Amino acid sequence: MSFLCSLPLAAQLFGACAPAAPLAVGYVEGDYVLLAPIEVAQVETVAVKRGDRVTPGATVVTLENADAKIAVAQAQAALAQAQAQYADLQVGKRPEEIAVLKAEVDMTKAQAADAKRKFDRASDLFKRGAGTQADFDTASATLETANAQVGQSEANLAVGGLPARAETIKAADNQVKQAQAALDQAQWRLSKRVLAAPSPGRVNDVIRNPGDTAGPTAPVISVLPDGAVKLSVYIPESAFSSVKVGSLLSVHCDGCGPEVKARVSYVSPDPEFTPPVIYSLENRQKLVYLVEARPEGDAGPLQPGQIVDVDLADTGK
Repeated sequence: MSFLCSLPLAAQLFGACAPAAPLAVGYVEGDYVLLAPIEVAQVETVAVKRGDRVTPGATVVTLENADAKIAVAQAQAALAQAQAQYADLQVGKRPEEIAVLKAEVDMTKAQAADAKRKFDRASDLFKRGAGTQADFDTASATLETANAQVGQSEANLAVGGLPARAETIKAADNQVKQAQAALDQAQWRLSKRVLAAPSPGRVNDVIRNPGDTAGPTAPVISVLPDGAVKLSVYIPESAFSSVKVGSLLSVHCDGCGPEVKARVSYVSPDPEFTPPVIYSLENRQKLVYLVEARPEGDAGPLQPGQIVDVDLADTGK
């Protein structure tokens, strides 16, 4: 039969000489990565153009960052203040403040000594009948007040040499940790004003240029990572039962080598009419099932938009 099929006239007469139809037809899709800032900012520079190769970590876009730098400076100042307050609470009062408290102790002791002399005099006069009860009571009350003031000033001096209470110090420590976290966040936000390539690949499109405003939903660059492609093929109803997740497919396309294989990663459970991308008069009314497959090994020959034919390579997993 192979000899007959090699003859032009015989090939026209024998239908068996026609090449076998592929299992399915579909196309290559790219899993593009969109590079966008985490917050709205103006694009300053774009270091790549469409079609350029990029390497992991390479800077591709810088964005205006004046506001982010201000936020970092504010967070640094807040942290320094919190640290100073925490350190201050761990020690007693300053020497100058201790000196004031000591002076208050000396003053109250002097006042108490004077009150004691006046009390002794009033007591002596009262005993000899030369003083009144009122003068004695006044001198006694003044002495008690002076002694109480001495005790209070001495207590203030003792407390002045102590650190703050444990609860107050712990609260101040928490303030330091909170300020440090705020600084870390501000520095992280500043770092995000530079967009870097996440993996090796090719720049698919430059969506925004210097002067444009970018944001979380307004990306600047579209990158196709190496190997980040999948096949979307449409299996006819008659062959649907032969394909399952894990099936290995042989891929054929213009420019593809003979050894391109793809592993089925998804099989749609719902049929649909032939999509326009593979529409023809012969199959326009046929129901097909979408099957997605990931290339095995080097996917270099497969480029987004290519039309591909696939056949079932085997029934393995």
